[in-house]
Amino acid sequence: MKQNFLLFHTVVELSAIVIAFAVFIVTWNTRKIIDNNYLYFVGMAYIFIGTLDLLHIITYPGLHIIPGTIYYTNQFWIATRFLEALTFIMGFWFLKRKKVLNGDVTILSYCVVTILLTLAILYWKIFPVCYIEGVGQTHFKINAEYVIIAMLFFAGCLLYSSRNSFSASVFRFLMLSLFFAILSEFCFTLYVSIFSLPAEIGHYAKLISFFLIYKANVETGFTKPTELIFKDLKDNEEKYRTLTENLPELIFRFDRSFRCLYANYALEQFLSLKHGCYTGMKLSHLGFPSSFEHLLIKMLIAVKQTKVTQETNFDLNEGKYANSFSIQVIPEYGLEDHEGTYLVICYDITDLRITEHRLMELNNTKDKFFSIIAHDLRNPFTSLISFSELIYKNVNRLSPEKIESLAMRMNDSAKQAYILLENLLHWSKMQTGVLKPDLQELDVVELLNEIKHISSSTAVAKGIEIKIEELPSARIVADKQMMSTILRNIIANAIKFSYTNGSVVLSAYDRQDEVLFSVMDSGVGIEKKNMELLFKADSSFSTPGTQNETGTGLGLRLCREFVEISGGSIWLESEPGQGTTIYFTIPAQGVSFNKDISV
Repeated sequence: MKQNFLLFHTVVELSAIVIAFAVFIVTWNTRKIIDNNYLYFVGMAYIFIGTLDLLHIITYPGLHIIPGTIYYTNQFWIATRFLEALTFIMGFWFLKRKKVLNGDVTILSYCVVTILLTLAILYWKIFPVCYIEGVGQTHFKINAEYVIIAMLFFAGCLLYSSRNSFSASVFRFLMLSLFFAILSEFCFTLYVSIFSLPAEIGHYAKLISFFLIYKANVETGFTKPTELIFKDLKDNEEKYRTLTENLPELIFRFDRSFRCLYANYALEQFLSLKHGCYTGMKLSHLGFPSSFEHLLIKMLIAVKQTKVTQETNFDLNEGKYANSFSIQVIPEYGLEDHEGTYLVICYDITDLRITEHRLMELNNTKDKFFSIIAHDLRNPFTSLISFSELIYKNVNRLSPEKIESLAMRMNDSAKQAYILLENLLHWSKMQTGVLKPDLQELDVVELLNEIKHISSSTAVAKGIEIKIEELPSARIVADKQMMSTILRNIIANAIKFSYTNGSVVLSAYDRQDEVLFSVMDSGVGIEKKNMELLFKADSSFSTPGTQNETGTGLGLRLCREFVEISGGSIWLESEPGQGTTIYFTIPAQGVSFNKDISV
């Protein structure tokens, strides 16, 4: 239960942190075009709210990163929620100001507050205790939650009174975000244990609240900012001409024949002609990349026919261009002197695309983690099921010695499953940057004998002998759990693709500054066209074993990641029908290496 909650807590909190960082990144990169000081102020603050939430994860008692009897994670929770609620309230003071918010001063102020809160909790230890083991939440913690709820409710009242300063969609997202933030705080006044249902619901509500802030501050305020930037353009176009001239976005106007009536200076940076040369030229003569030109013509034709605004996102990868744009084509049929003209706005959303790609990578990492759990746990549980079934079906016919032998094998399989879970938990932490490889000197002989023992139950069940032949004199420098995972997965593959009564040979050789490991089988072999797919991270290639054993195809790709993190390399040699040998190298004792350990 606790391990399940630890995984749940880590995934949910990391998702909220990624959203908080995304809000800040896009707010910072679009600060020159945001004309709503409230969204600007809240967006800038979320990098520090996300940072404190990251400390909330790191100090979680189940991770054992920061020792101590004080539940720092609860203290960081209260500190972060106070800062978040205060941000929601302070933003309305900046909303009423006509002067543009100073982003540098805002960042510096929040940086100082964040550092002071962190020191108060971890170093000075003057922040009130919020949770006591065996007792539960302190009175301060519960009362603080109610104060935060009151602050959020007050922020909601201020939001309602200032609703005319926001578009309908932004107002709705902000109000819903405050509602779920209040719900989250209320849940955390009820729980007794960090593993209770109210705590789980509270985390869900917090994640939804962050996502709604993302919707209000990023999606609505970034990909659809036309209403925010040009709300008064129809009443007084000249008032905003200076603004449009200096915007980084591409802004231009076309007539019914698609001739350019106006283009801002950003277009000069994008294309090669001088600014004054654009007026009067047809769209097809402006010199846009062909794919970009065809898309604009298609959208202009659609607007001309339907008189409805057209919007799309477009990735431009042509020639020297590598940009992503959010494009709007707006009909201006209701404007004087612009009857039948079209306003085109192209927002550069390249940074947003990069952020979205990172979010997708995090989600793919999560999926890969769950697939590896299913893959690696199959073998020990298969052994447990087989041996236990053999015992209960033949309990009256088996001798005590035979039952003892089967029970020992079941115990070995259970221990193997436990070791797998431990290894996978460490690997999942490393995927999120929480865990780094624990490099230590390892004896290769002991390591190979240990792996042979762990893998013997699966090998014996298939009638396969595991042999250890060549052994080196040098010791290696690596993470023991990673080495165990590498060898176990490679041996499991060798057993899977070996025939009954075959053998798997383990060897290790001294080679300059490293030790060369090899695992050789005499099984079915691999066709040359499939060899490259085995280690590719984006491949799902997998084939059944000699007894139709199935797998996810992720084991060898996990091995590649661990070998490269350890400073080595991995490859294989194989011929169909003649078996396969997988080689990998690990630095020997006394050799240092500098690797990027992010996976």
